[in-house]
Amino acid sequence: MQTQSIPVLIFAHSGRFLAQAATQAGYNVWVADCYGDIDLLAVADRWQSLPAFSKLTHDHIFRTLSDLTRGEQCLLICGGGIEQCYHLLLPLPPNIKLIGNTPDIIASIKTPSAFFKLLDDNAINFPETRFKVPSNKFGDITWLKKEAAGLGGAHIQFAALTRNEIDAQYYYQRFISGVSGSCLFLASGDNVQLMSINQQHLSPTRQAPFRLGRIESAWPISATHRDDLHKIVRRLTEASGLIGLNSLDFVISDRNELLVIEVNPRVSASAELISNRALLFQQHMDGCLNQHRISQSPVNSNATSLFYHYAKMNLIVPENMQWPAECHDISAAGVVIKQDEPICTSVVEVDEPHLAMQQHDVIENKILAQLKTLNTSEAM
Repeated sequence: MQTQSIPVLIFAHSGRFLAQAATQAGYNVWVADCYGDIDLLAVADRWQSLPAFSKLTHDHIFRTLSDLTRGEQCLLICGGGIEQCYHLLLPLPPNIKLIGNTPDIIASIKTPSAFFKLLDDNAINFPETRFKVPSNKFGDITWLKKEAAGLGGAHIQFAALTRNEIDAQYYYQRFISGVSGSCLFLASGDNVQLMSINQQHLSPTRQAPFRLGRIESAWPISATHRDDLHKIVRRLTEASGLIGLNSLDFVISDRNELLVIEVNPRVSASAELISNRALLFQQHMDGCLNQHRISQSPVNSNATSLFYHYAKMNLIVPENMQWPAECHDISAAGVVIKQDEPICTSVVEVDEPHLAMQQHDVIENKILAQLKTLNTSEAM
C-alpha cells in the first residue's frame, strides 16, 4: 500500500497494536509509549519512552512529543492510558493535529458523575452507582470500588475490602452477577456501526479480582441485546459527540438485563480481534475526520481469542528467546517481568471457540519453558 503523506504519531500506554495497524494502512509511524516492545520497534520509524502515565505532566508530554516530531507535521492518535492524562494534551504544539476524541469529549465520558448522568438522561441502563462510601459489612460483595481512569480491570476492588475513601477519581457501583462483554463501534456524525461484540473473561488474583484475562469474538448474544447495543452507542454518540473507534463495556445479568459499565473513548484491545487491521485503522481515521460514508469492516470467519499471559513469579527474558508466532507485545532480552505483570499477549483463530484456550495453554508452556526465574531481590 502506498505510504500516506502525513506521519501518524501514537501516544499510548502500549502503542504496539496501533503502530502495526497504521503501518499496514500505509502510514509512517512515530510512537511514544511505556514499553518499546520488539514488535513495536520493528514497525515504528521513531520511538520515545514514556514513564508511568500517572507521573506525566503537560511539560513532560510537550517535550516528549516535540522531541519525537522534530517540528514536523503529524497526526496524533491516542490509545490506552489517555484516560489518565487527557487533560494535559492541550495545547499541543502547532505541528501536531489531534485525530480522535477531544479532551472535552473524553472528560464527558471518563468523569463518572458526568458519564452516569449522560446514561441516565438517555434512558440507558447501568448498575446503581454512588459517589459516597456505601455502608458495608466486612466481606460484603454488594459494592465495587472503581477508579475512573483504570485499565484492564485491575483497579476494581470489592468495596468492603478497601479503605473507606472517595474522591473524584473513585466511585462505587453495585456488583452485578452475570457475563461481561464489550462492543467495538465506529462513530462518524450520525453514522454509527457496531464492528464487533466480544465476551470478556477474568484472570483474577487476590489483589485484583477483576483483572482482564482474555477477550473472545464474535460473541453470539441475542438479537434483542444486539439491537439494544446499537441503540445505546447511537444515543451516546449523538449526546457526547464521540468519533472514530470506541468501545463500550457491558454486563448481561443473570436476569438477562443488559447494563452499561463504561465507555473507552479510543481504540481498545478488542480491535485486535478484527483481522483486517489496515482497513480498520483507515476507518478510524475517516470516522475522526467526519467522512460519513464508511464501509463495514469484514467479519472474521473464525472465532478469535486474545489472551493475556501474566507472570506467576518474577521472570527475566533470556538471550535468544524464541517467541511463538502468535505472541505480541514482546519484551527484549534482559527485561525483568515482575509477578502479576503481563509477559505478552497471544492471539489465535480457531474453528470452535472452546479450542482457543488449548492453543493459549500450548503457547504459554512454550514461553515459560524459556523464561528464567528471578528471586525478589534480583527483581528490584
